[in-house]
Amino acid sequence: MDEILFHISQILEGLQVHLHSGAQHGRHLLHNYSEQMNTYAVDVWSGLRCVQIWENIQHAWQWLLEFSREMKRLSLHILNPQQMYNQLLQFLGAEISWTNMYFGCVGFVLGGVLGVAVGFSWQRNQPNVQRMKAVVCNSYKGFDALMMIEDAPVPVITMPDEVLVQVKAASVDLVDIKICSGYGRVLRKQLNQYNHNVTGEFPVVLGRDCAGVIIEIGQKVKNFETGDEVWFVVPYWMQGTMAEYVVINESHIARKPKGIGFEIAASIPYAGTVAWDALVNQAHIHSVTADGKRILVHMGCSPIGCILIQLARLWGAHVTATTSLRATPVVQALGAHVVVVCGKADVQKQLAVQEGFDIIFNTEGSVAYEPCLKFCKPGGSVITTETSEIASDTYGFFFGSIYAFWIRIRCLIQGPTFWRTYNMGPAVLDQLARLLEDGSLQPVVDKIFAPQDAELAFQHAESFEAIGKTIIRFRSQRLLKSITTGKKYTLSKTSI
Repeated sequence: MDEILFHISQILEGLQVHLHSGAQHGRHLLHNYSEQMNTYAVDVWSGLRCVQIWENIQHAWQWLLEFSREMKRLSLHILNPQQMYNQLLQFLGAEISWTNMYFGCVGFVLGGVLGVAVGFSWQRNQPNVQRMKAVVCNSYKGFDALMMIEDAPVPVITMPDEVLVQVKAASVDLVDIKICSGYGRVLRKQLNQYNHNVTGEFPVVLGRDCAGVIIEIGQKVKNFETGDEVWFVVPYWMQGTMAEYVVINESHIARKPKGIGFEIAASIPYAGTVAWDALVNQAHIHSVTADGKRILVHMGCSPIGCILIQLARLWGAHVTATTSLRATPVVQALGAHVVVVCGKADVQKQLAVQEGFDIIFNTEGSVAYEPCLKFCKPGGSVITTETSEIASDTYGFFFGSIYAFWIRIRCLIQGPTFWRTYNMGPAVLDQLARLLEDGSLQPVVDKIFAPQDAELAFQHAESFEAIGKTIIRFRSQRLLKSITTGKKYTLSKTSI
């Protein structure tokens, strides 16, 4: 053992000697290199080229000083009042008098006044901007930014395939609450540059769907006429529908179902198209494939949940729904075979004793995705109908600039309509209209608010007690003048 320790101590002493020798050698090399660099710098500074550069700088400075002195002398000579007066006399002649100067000044003033009058007469007549009520957010600070304004400019038709719609009713959707907090702000800011009725990032008009009456059409509109009752839905990045008037492309709108009021109709478009997309396009459930399927609709009292229950039951699926205690009678009336009341007992225990589900529709959001997943059959799936976070909303300056540039390139090549959502188009709305007209689909409207109570409407829609849709009703009794034709439309209150 002592021999091993002796060998180790010898190795450490040798290593110490080598390290000391290496440090001394490195210090010596560094000293030599520093002296060489100092000598090289002195040689360069005192060299012929450096001297020439310094002389050129001095010559340039002297030239600038001489040039400034010459410019000062010339300016004093040229702007000398006496010199200018003498030159004026030589130009006009020696016989100039005060009378001539008086008439000259009067002619100059009259000519200026005449020129200004002609300029104003040639100025393009700008139409008086008409104003309307709208529910907007003026920043992305949540509910604090939500308000109803009465001086929003009435949009005008700028494209031949657009229509002007007088909105009778619009619904509150949870995505609007997210928009108040900045949802989709990057894409909205970029694409709104191609909307001639939008002049800045704010205010953002809220509302994703509405029902109303067409009061003006563009020159190339083929499928609609003035006076047609329509309904439509818009994606999250577009200006919303919660205003007295909306300009929308003909390709977005469909005819309102017959026999139902505007407030009832406004409750369907957004929730109906999202529910249809979840059932038909994502779950591949329809009238042929739904028979025998076990389906769970989590929070069936939500606007989307109310429609999911009815469509799945209509097509032959077995439907279980979770809901609040207040909404239990409504969910049962909509056709749910089994209703599980949230808050009354442990929901997971109640669902665990049931047979697994083929498809679970989660209308609450990503927070409920994992709990729902464990109640699926092997091979089953969970479909979340609430909007997910958008990656572009979290981009910083660098990636945000790249994304904005990419959007501009896509718009340049394919136009802003590239971002149009086809599962929210008139084809789906027409199918929903047929179901409403034959009684197969029942709208669920919880409460109706006036525009000035928009904040209360949004708070109610977000609460646990809400059932189905919350509606905001617009009533107008004003004379709206067409910007393009000059025709006046008398817009009276409409009983819905």
